[in-house]
Amino acid sequence: MSNNNKKKIYILFAIAVLLLGSGLFLLFSKDIEDLEVKGVAGKDCVPYNIFVMPGETDYSVEISWKTRSECLGFILYGKDRGNLDMVAVDLVNKSSSRDHNVTIDELLRKERYYFLVNSQDQAYGNNGSPLEFIIENL
Repeated sequence: MSNNNKKKIYILFAIAVLLLGSGLFLLFSKDIEDLEVKGVAGKDCVPYNIFVMPGETDYSVEISWKTRSECLGFILYGKDRGNLDMVAVDLVNKSSSRDHNVTIDELLRKERYYFLVNSQDQAYGNNGSPLEFIIENL
């Protein structure tokens, strides 16, 4: 094989490696970029500083929390840990917000209630389990 043919093979090989490397880089960088966007959006709507406080009346509570971004949130609650069949919404911040405050009225003072904070269509509690409160113990 002549030196001229060897140079052509090396050049073709170098171009093939460069194209393959560029294609793989674009393929994986697109996937990584998509994952980062999804991860950031999800993390920004995770509720933190969740507080349960007595409400303005003897039979109400206020549940408040914050999120890093403006997110839509509400409370799922009920008397049975496995059946959170009632919904309470933030009447002040009806749309997306960073500060959330939900008032739940007409509760029994000695009854145990369970709830999950729903933020951007994801339910949050204590490691997947609902949080709980009794008005009389607040």
